[in-house]
Amino acid sequence: MDDEIDRVSARLKTQRPAFDTSALALTDRVVRLARHLEIGRRQVLASRTLEVWEYDVLLALRAADSASGLSPSELMAATQVASGTVTNRVDRLQRRGLVTREPDPSDHRGVLVRLTTAGRRRADQASSAVAAAEGALWANLAERRQTQLTAALREMLSVID
Repeated sequence: MDDEIDRVSARLKTQRPAFDTSALALTDRVVRLARHLEIGRRQVLASRTLEVWEYDVLLALRAADSASGLSPSELMAATQVASGTVTNRVDRLQRRGLVTREPDPSDHRGVLVRLTTAGRRRADQASSAVAAAEGALWANLAERRQTQLTAALREMLSVID
């Protein structure tokens, strides 16, 4: 079963017979899949009046120890964005009543970002909806293949990260 990426690779091969397109084809498939997944996630979140970046922050905080929250630098690491971006995002979520900033008891100069009750509820609702939508999509792939793909992607990300 050929796809558009196979067809592009074949056309490249006719132009450049010695050119190995295998890495390009693999990356193109990952990029294309990521676009589809992001569009789907954006649609699910939009129906819950959340942006993807809001979901990322809320989910990172939800996964944290709820008693302590996360420092801005921990949020930077969890969401892979710059310091100024974290500050802006936390400001916006705080104005929406989804997070609070509280003094860090272990560092008097620092703050901890925590979910409010409303933020925790939004994170739980959104993550359940995203998991259901994405679970339905991945159900098209046999469970064994899902496990293999997860392991391969984890291995690749561990090299890159």
